Amino acid sequence: MEKNPPPEGVELLPVKSDESQIAPSHYDPYRHRDVANPTSTLGTFVHVMKSALGIGILSVPYAFKHGGLVFGVLGSFFFAMLCSHSAHILVNTSYKICKKERIPVLGFAETVEKACASGPASVRALGTALRNIIDWYLMLTTVVVFIVFVGTTLREVVNYRTGWDWSERSYILLVGVPVLFITQIREIKYLVPFSAIAGLLILANIVISLIFIFQEPLVLENRRLFPTATTVAPYMGIVYFALDATCLIFPLENQMRHPQHYLGCPGIVNLNYVCLAVLYSFFGAVGYIRYGDDVASSIILNFPAENVLVSCIQVLSAVAVLFSIGLIFYVPTEIAWKKLQPRVPKGRTGLAQSALRLSMLALNIAAACGIPHLGTFMGLLGAVLNPILALWIPLIVDTVYRWPGDFGWLRWRLVKNATLGCFGLFLLVTGTISSANNIIELYK
Repeated sequence: MEKNPPPEGVELLPVKSDESQIAPSHYDPYRHRDVANPTSTLGTFVHVMKSALGIGILSVPYAFKHGGLVFGVLGSFFFAMLCSHSAHILVNTSYKICKKERIPVLGFAETVEKACASGPASVRALGTALRNIIDWYLMLTTVVVFIVFVGTTLREVVNYRTGWDWSERSYILLVGVPVLFITQIREIKYLVPFSAIAGLLILANIVISLIFIFQEPLVLENRRLFPTATTVAPYMGIVYFALDATCLIFPLENQMRHPQHYLGCPGIVNLNYVCLAVLYSFFGAVGYIRYGDDVASSIILNFPAENVLVSCIQVLSAVAVLFSIGLIFYVPTEIAWKKLQPRVPKGRTGLAQSALRLSMLALNIAAACGIPHLGTFMGLLGAVLNPILALWIPLIVDTVYRWPGDFGWLRWRLVKNATLGCFGLFLLVTGTISSANNIIELYK
């Protein structure tokens, strides 16, 4: 029956659909996200590439010294796939939870908590504990090590080239000036140019390094193809931690204009890690072939120090890290702000955010100036927590959310998760032992 028309002069307002009435199968979280300044697909790719491509690549030839050529190349692709797999597990599970509970977006810690809440009763309390651990770990993620690296690198180059005798603290305080402005950028979208420049500087470093590597013919004689029982762990530690960027998975995906491009085929994550696997395996292999067992922990140390190009590599590395600090700083400040925001009057939101970022940066600079050898202790913290954060927690999320019967044919996903969990335990134990030995050697 046709409805009666409204009286003349009366306009009917559109009826808004109630999201609570939308069936989970028809609810698309991506369509209900409200991001003020979304990042483009290309911008997100630049961020993802930069987050996993740092100056750590200059240590990959040293990793190949431990892993050998064949194992080194295969391992680079394996660890790239492992990082990509962890990202897929977390983001896919988060999407399923958002779809089921009609929530537009979830963060890392929230995804873990809700995944555990939907699992067996015995693990529901675990979700809250893991959420607090993740939040505090990410919030306490510091840029101290990066500030120290930039300051000490510039000190080495400038003092060597000019004959000055400025202290390390002087350079750290000078570095704090540009960092002050970079860390006040609050939107990931506006950090894309910094990540792009940092990535280009790292690539320039690689090109300059290849110039030194290919100055003489490469000879495969006496080059190891496979690791020994004692050298496999150092190889894995260097390559895996150089590729890992778990803490940025959700901040980047949640700020995308088209988040459906993040995963899938080819997808940002897959394409990024394929490119990185090729780059890491090539650079690591040719660097090890060129210098053999004499390759240093950073391949720069194998180049003649008096050469101007070596100073260029060092300066480019320092500037690349400097431009990366804004993206690294984004994660802890966003988590801290979420905890602080409810207590801030609406009229003072901008001032409070600026004050929070300034305070956190001041603490980082003070720690960089006041705590010697902090990087060594941060290495121990990373060795303990990174396998848990980057591997175990994604596996726990996937296992708990699929429990008890969504594991596929012959429960192959459960077997896969258990196997990778044991591998994560191996990384945890060997990384902790290696970092502890570094601290012992430091204080001998």
